[in-house]
Amino acid sequence: MVFCGGCGKQANSNDAFCTGCGIKITESKISVLEDTGNIIKEEYKQSTIPPEAETSQGTHIGDQKKSGEWLESTTAHILKFAGFDVDREVSFVFNDSTNDKFRIDVLARDTNTEIFVECKDYSDLKMSEKIMYTLTGQLDDYRKGHNKDVVGILVMSAKDDGRNQGIRENLKKHNCFLWDGAFLEHLENKIIELENKKDFRRYVLDHLDIFEELEKKNDGEYYDFMIKYSAYTIPPSDYVGKSFEIMNIIDEINDELPQNVNIINHTRHALKDGKEIYSYNLILDFSFKLTMDQIEKYAKSKRKFTDRIRRTKPEQITYRSFREGIYTILSKTYGISYNPKKKSKYYDIEFVGSRVK
Repeated sequence: MVFCGGCGKQANSNDAFCTGCGIKITESKISVLEDTGNIIKEEYKQSTIPPEAETSQGTHIGDQKKSGEWLESTTAHILKFAGFDVDREVSFVFNDSTNDKFRIDVLARDTNTEIFVECKDYSDLKMSEKIMYTLTGQLDDYRKGHNKDVVGILVMSAKDDGRNQGIRENLKKHNCFLWDGAFLEHLENKIIELENKKDFRRYVLDHLDIFEELEKKNDGEYYDFMIKYSAYTIPPSDYVGKSFEIMNIIDEINDELPQNVNIINHTRHALKDGKEIYSYNLILDFSFKLTMDQIEKYAKSKRKFTDRIRRTKPEQITYRSFREGIYTILSKTYGISYNPKKKSKYYDIEFVGSRVK
């Protein structure tokens, strides 16, 4: 199992091109034991062993045995390189009314965000639903009394073979994520590839759906929200009404875009069966330019009840609404292959990344 070095999407080992961004997959395979130079401290190398090593069986939240400490240390160093302050083995009261506590393996935090990480170093390829529900329930309780963004990560040393898709989907509903052994290796490769904490931080934040606070600008200056999506087209032979042209699809998307939103770049990659093209992978970059006054007005019209409780900032609401709106437009565009009931990348619309300048 490998990941694209450009956008980070999981790819099959026999894929020549990334189905997320279309670039050639060239990510080198770097063992977690190889020297990472000056980027990672000696402590990082000493605390890391391959996921294939003999492992222990954790049975519930907080019951990580000593032989699994390498997984905690590896994850902690990755998040530290991404710019977070990191502590290990931290206890918290997650319900003030009952004074119930939970112990988390790794806590990563900055000014606006707290990331709670539970590590499970065992050979089972399927993550326990009990562990998932325990973590999400505790974090849901904890969020009620805190204003920061609270994110959860379940880390497993085993490399997911696809059987944890349901776990991933349920976790995401609670702003939590599953990192498997293959993704940890991918992140280690990315550290070495980027050699830049700022770029690596942005890469990690995109995968955790974390939106950073905007840099201050002068009144009247524009903030440019940019997002990238990947989608597949239906087979050209199935296109009805006119000849199949990528620009027909692009034009239809453009017709549905709200004011101040534009497609600023698009690329395509043909998928062939022999000589016949059966689909195109489209990579689309969208831009949404607003001043701070416009952001505040836009956010006010899009604010949800939970935003009032969590005190979500206007720029976060704007970003979320922009991202969700583009997804909806793509899902309804004729020529885009989309069917949420089919568990295949060829019927999915995937968020690739974002930034604001």
